Amino acid sequence: MGTVIEVVSGWEPAELGNHRVVVEAPAGAVWVSVAVPWVAPQGHHGVGLVTTPSGAEAGHAFLVDGSYVFAPVHGPGRYLLYYAPYVNATKPSYPEHDYLTGPAPEISGDVAQGEVVAYEARTEHDRYTDMERPAPAQDGFVAFGESRENPIRMRHLPARLLERGPGPVRLTADQGEYLVFQIGVYGSCPLSDVRLASDAPGFTCFTLGGLDYLGEPFTRRLDVPAETVHALWCGLPAAPGPFSVTVDADGEPSRTVGFTVEVSDVVRPDAGDDDPARLSRLRWLNSRLADDDTVPRPFTPITVEGPVLGVLGRTVTLGPDGLPAALTSYFTPEVTAVGHHPTELLAAPVTFEIPGTAWESDGWRITHRGQARVTWVSRWRSGPLTLDLEGRFEFDGTLDYRLELSSQDDADLDDARLTLAHRVLPYRMGLGEQGGARGGDLDWHWDQGRNQDAIWLGAVNAGVQVRLSDERYRRPLNTNFYHQRPLVLPRSWHNDGRGGIRTAGDTLVCYGGPRRIGAGERLRFDVRLTLTPGKPIDTAAHFRQRYFHGYRPADEIAATGATVVNTHHATEVNPYINYPFLAADRLKEYVGSLHEHGLRGKLYYTVREISTRAPELWALLGLGEEVLAEGPGGGCSWSREHVGEGRLPAWFSTATDDSSLITSGQSRWHNYYVEGLAWLVRHTGIDGLYLDDLGFDREVTKRVRRVLDQVEEPLIDLHSANQFNERDGFASSANLYLEHLPYVDRLWFGEYFDYAATPDYWLVEMSGIPFGVMGEMLEGGGHPWRGLVHGMTNRLYDGSDPRPMWRLFDTYDVTRAEMLGYWSPRAPVRTGHPGILATTYRGDRGALVALGSWHDGPVEVRLDVDWDALGLDPGTATAHLPMADGLTRTGDTLLVDGGGVVWLG
Repeated sequence: MGTVIEVVSGWEPAELGNHRVVVEAPAGAVWVSVAVPWVAPQGHHGVGLVTTPSGAEAGHAFLVDGSYVFAPVHGPGRYLLYYAPYVNATKPSYPEHDYLTGPAPEISGDVAQGEVVAYEARTEHDRYTDMERPAPAQDGFVAFGESRENPIRMRHLPARLLERGPGPVRLTADQGEYLVFQIGVYGSCPLSDVRLASDAPGFTCFTLGGLDYLGEPFTRRLDVPAETVHALWCGLPAAPGPFSVTVDADGEPSRTVGFTVEVSDVVRPDAGDDDPARLSRLRWLNSRLADDDTVPRPFTPITVEGPVLGVLGRTVTLGPDGLPAALTSYFTPEVTAVGHHPTELLAAPVTFEIPGTAWESDGWRITHRGQARVTWVSRWRSGPLTLDLEGRFEFDGTLDYRLELSSQDDADLDDARLTLAHRVLPYRMGLGEQGGARGGDLDWHWDQGRNQDAIWLGAVNAGVQVRLSDERYRRPLNTNFYHQRPLVLPRSWHNDGRGGIRTAGDTLVCYGGPRRIGAGERLRFDVRLTLTPGKPIDTAAHFRQRYFHGYRPADEIAATGATVVNTHHATEVNPYINYPFLAADRLKEYVGSLHEHGLRGKLYYTVREISTRAPELWALLGLGEEVLAEGPGGGCSWSREHVGEGRLPAWFSTATDDSSLITSGQSRWHNYYVEGLAWLVRHTGIDGLYLDDLGFDREVTKRVRRVLDQVEEPLIDLHSANQFNERDGFASSANLYLEHLPYVDRLWFGEYFDYAATPDYWLVEMSGIPFGVMGEMLEGGGHPWRGLVHGMTNRLYDGSDPRPMWRLFDTYDVTRAEMLGYWSPRAPVRTGHPGILATTYRGDRGALVALGSWHDGPVEVRLDVDWDALGLDPGTATAHLPMADGLTRTGDTLLVDGGGVVWLG
């Protein structure tokens, strides 16, 4: 194309595509040919649109023999060739931009060569760079260096490489900066096991390994297909002078790439992390920040008293073999405090059995005792069989077991099963059953089409989730993408379909079924027991925190009565999806203004997907599927043109023209995320997070909570749409995210949830109360009275208006009241009707009684009041209806039509 002008022009409509060339058509031409040196995006069909500079249509252009051909129907002069126009085949938030199709016309006569005057892009983000202009294929093994400013973006050799002069690659940095650069490798034949070495102090290659999200070191083997470029991203502390990197691949001669570093007089704080474009933050991929033994609020360090291990509100008593002999909760029935009366979960010790086998054990011994976790081991033997048990109990009530079965000889086993005999527990959730009252016996089998590997059994103040896995566990994708990466079925528990879970009355049996175990074979039967609730619910904080969702001036929000602001993405101060660093200065200013008005500021920031605006994107693409999930490609035009096949496009924000890619379930990006959160807390002053579903496990959530513990009153919200559907693998959100709930302060389980469902569904699936957290409503604003009996209101957002409820809370001073839910045996007010439930807020000013009806029409009820429990004299007490849209009072009875509030005082 030669030397042409590059311009960002910002045309509309966007469907004209993101790229065009300005072409000068010579006089007398019937057809004009235009060479466009580009790599065709995924799904392109070689059809373009042509207009004049004034916008007059000039027909189509067609790709013929590597060049576009069009008819200059308006005569000689300038034309605009849009060479990648598209239509959107789906909804805007998950677009599929399909490029235009059509048969090329029969071209006869002379074809004149058009002069390309300029290449123009619709936006700077869309613009093709010099690193996306391909060079001709080369012979042999090529290794070349490149600065961070010119990320390698495609699989072809970039033309920039051949145009650059000889000599070392020049890199520039400031003092104190962590300097990032690239090594590109290419071979005309496949390259096997590419390796790097350098004489530079502190040299690291992020592409070839590091520390995983659990802090374990790993290395990655890199094989590169023939005629394909792969970028290896590297870093080191900046120091002036030369250094070199040696590149090796099996069967190839070594290549040495020389660099020289020029360091300015500018001192760069935080190693350059204040400027994301410098990519110094790539070292965050190997961070271990907040992976320690500290215990964040409100949890308490683990206690060990003989076989009894204690955490906040719960204890585990170990039997002689190291498995639980007792699981005990001390939470009050209201879940608002830790009491003194135990609630036992087990009717007998947990066992792991192989029929016909009598285990002998030498007992268990502690291998680590810290504030945050205790670990122990034991070994069982029976004939040729050995079972090695490793146990771990953590401060949040999570009890993990690794049970490894091995045999000296070949052996046929009738079964291998874990049995948990429990006391009467009224509620159940998981394995294909939505949360609610426990039904009949369960007979469940593994199915990779369903995101199911755990069951929760419990009462409101005492429960346990049982989750099964093995050493090959990999976190599935969720929220619309489960089937792109489903469960890896555990070899031990699944056993080619012979394993499953069944219940018989109050006994839960997890079994692997009959199998043959070979001599020397090892089978991992991993089990996680999560004890619920995770912490006491704090009703005062819950009713004190009143949410505004949206980006508005602080004084305007303060005037509404809201106290907490959730700032979503696609806003001026948080424009890009899960990458808030490009507008950090504006975010800091906004959070400061919220604080000045007595408001708390929280941020939408998680890792389920990542904006394609992230400067680190090109380095992450070079990590295989470690960070960015594999997929079919497609999606919006930007992804097709710059990323291509092999990735999984996600949410598209039309407000900021921002596309994103789905991240993998467990990766070093979570290390980056924790560091990024700490940076945001330090530099912008945010008070917490709004998590829109979760793409990581509890190990990361623990670190997140530790980072936020430096905030005076940190807040974490968790939002989820109902995932009990085929697309999401029929997973209940509360069961799916139960491991995270000890660290969460508020749930927004609302979208697509059924507010017409039964009270037990509300209690288990949506309220969060059995897990030590309270929730709010979303879908259509919720049901005000069914919500209030569970302590739930809604947010001030998009037509939902909880302000009348807030005013009532202030009048009554509900933050000083004790919440006595209908599920509590101490509930002082009842209706005597199973479909009309009452929750009492007992305080210094009497009692607010929230009534919620699960009937379609009006029902007459008479309140059964324990006046002594309320501290009121029935002879002098008054009752009025401060919020009575669904209540009518007639004498001593109430006509309940939906619900309302009665104030007894």
